[in-house]
Amino acid sequence: MKVSLGLGRLWHPQVTDDRLRRLCAGRPAVITGAASGMGRSLANRLAAAGVPVLLSDVDAQALAETADSAAKNGATVDAAQVDVADTAAVTAYADEVVRRYGAPALVFNNAGITMVASVLDEDDDYARRILAVNFGGVVNGTDAFLRHLHTAGGGRIVNTSSAFGLMGSPAQSAYSASKFATRGYSETVQKQLRDNDSGVRLHIVYPGVVHTAIARRARYVDSAVRDYVTKGFDRRLPGTRPDAAAISILAGVLGNRDRILVGFDAYTLDLGVRILAGALQRPVATMTRPVFRRILGAG
Repeated sequence: MKVSLGLGRLWHPQVTDDRLRRLCAGRPAVITGAASGMGRSLANRLAAAGVPVLLSDVDAQALAETADSAAKNGATVDAAQVDVADTAAVTAYADEVVRRYGAPALVFNNAGITMVASVLDEDDDYARRILAVNFGGVVNGTDAFLRHLHTAGGGRIVNTSSAFGLMGSPAQSAYSASKFATRGYSETVQKQLRDNDSGVRLHIVYPGVVHTAIARRARYVDSAVRDYVTKGFDRRLPGTRPDAAAISILAGVLGNRDRILVGFDAYTLDLGVRILAGALQRPVATMTRPVFRRILGAG
């Protein structure tokens, strides 16, 4: 059953239109990876509150669908095809956004891709692409907008890591590496902003399983693995719907939380890592071994 934005508000009633409008104070929200999933849901929720949303993605067709959906709420919507891995393109985009709309109140560095394969079977070029998008895109977006937010006297940057930035996934080494890197980079920027008494805040999002299209759009080296993973992800794996995830993220921003965990699984994993540290790897591996043996072709 899909969780709607309306139902998501029951979990976080503090995420009101009025609070979102006051948070942004007439300034726009920038969202990368806005063509689907959490990016689309964030766009729709903010637009419903009357916040101007400036959307980007490499998928022009799906991005246009998000823009049309958000525009139905009557808010200002602007969509641009941008590859977040392209430093020059992201810098130019940020400068153009500020020229046309002023410095944003919110910047969501949300774009992400993955690959499901063993380390030895990975497509090396695509592994580098994952790092360039998931980590490089966060660095590019943070760098490009941070100076503008400083000039404006404040704002929020929201960088998406993952529960697999807390503990690695055996079938997604490049993805996990990118999310650990995002976590380390973002924690460093957080400390620098705080030490400098900056008006800019940075939040790190750690989603657990969110039922987006990421599994269907992932790179696979085996079609049988694709079928097994996508069916399991879409039909059997418990998780959070994108609309509810968006509400959780916005609740974390409104609550000034440095770390925003999304989903019961993310909270559980975070607690386990904090208590057991590296000792958590072995029991989790034991529980998930049948699944990953099938994915990785070991049985």
